[in-house]
Amino acid sequence: MKRSHWIIFLAICGILGLLVFLTVTHVINTSPSRARVVGAPAPVETVPVRRQDLKEVIGGSGAIEQAQTVQLTSQVTAQVLEVPVKIGDVVKKGDLLVRSDDRLILATLEANRAYVESSKIKIKDQTRQVERYTALQEKNMGTPLELEKSEMALADAKEAFAKATLSLRQAELDLEHVKINAPLDSIVLERLINPGENTHRDQVVLKLGSLNNVLLGAKIGEDKMHSVQLGGEAEASFPAFPGERFTGKVLKIDPNIDPVTRTFTAYVEIKNDDFRLKPGLSGFARIRRSAKDVLAVPSIAITNPSGEQASVFVVDSDQRATLRQFRPGIVVDAMTEVREGLKEGEKVVTVGQLYLKNNDKVRTTEKSLEK
Repeated sequence: MKRSHWIIFLAICGILGLLVFLTVTHVINTSPSRARVVGAPAPVETVPVRRQDLKEVIGGSGAIEQAQTVQLTSQVTAQVLEVPVKIGDVVKKGDLLVRSDDRLILATLEANRAYVESSKIKIKDQTRQVERYTALQEKNMGTPLELEKSEMALADAKEAFAKATLSLRQAELDLEHVKINAPLDSIVLERLINPGENTHRDQVVLKLGSLNNVLLGAKIGEDKMHSVQLGGEAEASFPAFPGERFTGKVLKIDPNIDPVTRTFTAYVEIKNDDFRLKPGLSGFARIRRSAKDVLAVPSIAITNPSGEQASVFVVDSDQRATLRQFRPGIVVDAMTEVREGLKEGEKVVTVGQLYLKNNDKVRTTEKSLEK
């Protein structure tokens, strides 16, 4: 072989050797698993634990519901004369809802008044009789039997007076209940009685829904179950009122998950002084949650984000990665709040942690964020 051929051959071998060396070096520098094989520090990217404000907006659609349901019952046995409302009517506090026939109740009231007056007269008469027989007994002019009979007659008169008074009070109450008025500003949900029908005591005649405050039952994805909190600020919008925003707060949270939609319901309470928001109206709620000046790490750094033992690899001053558990908080825009377990300024691994083992030697790449 000519000398020139040898030179070319050696040059090619040198170039190939250099390429192999660079490839192996690159693999070691970019693959923690390969670096471990040859005993080299695993290349990782890190970021420091920082303090920052986390703000989250959780959205869900739903429909308006009444905040409170009131059942109105009849307190009298009488014929209904008037029911001036129908289902869906908005009524004000004090509005007439049901009026019943009061003629029999008025007659009973007058009769009981007469019974009360008659009982008073009998008590006075029997009291005088007892006093007279007592005086005669003291003078040894009367008999004990006559005094005893007069005392029994007085007791019967007092008992009759008590019964008559009770009947009178009941008649007075019945007269007050002849009319049923709205106890609060509300909407008629059900009407269970009509004019001409007879009611009995404790019969449900109407069902009302409170409208001063209403609830928007927003359907929220199950992944946000732990992000929604009672009392959280919220705002709602409705296609029926374009461009308007209604403020409210989370009043209650249904802990049950819909097995089909994988959602739960968060109820946002909204003031409704003008009664524009009625049951069934569709809308969209935006629930806000924020954490100010809290420690946070990128969510990608967490090795077990969905479990109870969330962990990250922390790089110490000796360039060793130690697996450490911490207690996470809210998750906002790929950042997770640190409630305890990590300190500000500590470096956590964000790239390469999947191949790391506890106490592995590492080296941070130039892509790591030191500030």
